Amino acid sequence: MTVGSIQRVAVLGAGASGLSATKALLEEKAFQRIKVFERNAAAGGIWNYTDCVDASITVPSTDPFVSMEPLVDETSKLNAWAGAAYDNLITNVPSPIMFFESPNYDKEFTYFSHRSAVADFLRHYAKEFDHLISYDSNVLDVRKEDGAWIVTYQPGEVGSSPKKEAFDAVVVATGYFNLPYVPDVKGIAEYVEKYPGSILHSKVYRTPEPYKDKTVLVVGNAASGTDISNQLVATTKKVYKSVRSESSAPGKPNPSIKEVAEIDFFDPEDKSIHLKDGDILDDVDLVIYATGYLRSLPFLSQINQGSHPLITDGSCVRDLYLHFVYIEDPTLAVLGTPRFVLPFRVSQAQACYIARVWSGRLKLPPKAIMDYFVRKRCQEVEDPRMIHDLKFPEDADFCEYILALCKLIPGDHGVFPRKWTKLERSLRKDIANLKVAFSQYVENTGRYATSREELVQAGLLGPLEIDDSDTDFSIFGKVINGDQYTEEDILEATRRMHAPGTLEL
Repeated sequence: MTVGSIQRVAVLGAGASGLSATKALLEEKAFQRIKVFERNAAAGGIWNYTDCVDASITVPSTDPFVSMEPLVDETSKLNAWAGAAYDNLITNVPSPIMFFESPNYDKEFTYFSHRSAVADFLRHYAKEFDHLISYDSNVLDVRKEDGAWIVTYQPGEVGSSPKKEAFDAVVVATGYFNLPYVPDVKGIAEYVEKYPGSILHSKVYRTPEPYKDKTVLVVGNAASGTDISNQLVATTKKVYKSVRSESSAPGKPNPSIKEVAEIDFFDPEDKSIHLKDGDILDDVDLVIYATGYLRSLPFLSQINQGSHPLITDGSCVRDLYLHFVYIEDPTLAVLGTPRFVLPFRVSQAQACYIARVWSGRLKLPPKAIMDYFVRKRCQEVEDPRMIHDLKFPEDADFCEYILALCKLIPGDHGVFPRKWTKLERSLRKDIANLKVAFSQYVENTGRYATSREELVQAGLLGPLEIDDSDTDFSIFGKVINGDQYTEEDILEATRRMHAPGTLEL
């Protein structure tokens, strides 16, 4: 099956990425069959809150090929999946720039939204094509056989037999908040064996109450580590936070949290934790690793065991043009890989592009151009984990680049990525200050602000500085249809790929 002759499309996941893909595919009006596989009982992806937690998380956890196992809901007798959202999770993105456009959604958002509001929005967004979504369907395997993608999935009823269906193309939109990463620090395995339950991952955190009167060490200084540390202060005896770099999470330091150095090793003999600056912690009851998740696509074993794997060590997803089109077989797209972005906006842009490509209205660049995109990206970063990092303004520029490509086709047919206005870019640039002001407003009033103006009136923000910077497409490529690249373009990309000193991924 070639790109442009696609009729049957599978979408794996009904979170923000999967729903935006489904909408874009439908609006192309070019596909005979679209089916969405969602392992949960409702749309929403990571925003689906569950009380249950994973009991199978190993410590350490460094193998990206592990498949997380479902739990059993004793009431429904369906498989249940422990999510990563905790009870009082608040977005780090202001609502005015976060969501897809949905004219029929009439509920008001607070300026930063509680996880329940995000889940409600996504479930509303899914109603239009709910008939296409197969809920309680866990995808076990996706492989190419005789030119078709065979999706093997298991219905949610406990003890049910797997089923298989064939498709011409597959959108992977399962996200990357599934398989916890817990580093293999010296002594950690022996420590947790001697003191079971003493080391957890933030995926099992729900509320601070279970940690009452304990001394807790949180490892990690990004959004979840900072947020969980701040929540724990209310109930615990003491909170340490182990950091190795400045936090990327918006907020101000909490004086009740003692920041300490990176962990050097665990000593199970006396239950002490030795830090890299020489300090020793000997009063810690519990360690919570807020160290993120491994890039993991266990159902793509055929690809991952082949000559062009998407996943190797779990640090990144390989061979993806524009961070989502699988170069070796562009009938496979993996959405949602970029980090430090506005996920809804970026995944929507990806979906708009791949829908047009698969319908035949847009053309992919020649393989040499796509290969060069990946190789060039490898040269630009110091660590494979940074390959998909698109920090502002790169995330906004990415969306604008895809919008420019979509506009190459005459007319207004299909879904277009939401355009970034100067006001929106300004808000995006000022997210850290906005979140600090919002948090302070909650602390002062006990309420969530519903607008930036409310924060200004409270004396927590000043006037917004408008961002007049130009959009820069240079890191993504030319704004031309893929079949318009010249022989000179291809030869130049090939030459640069094989130039001395070119880095391998």
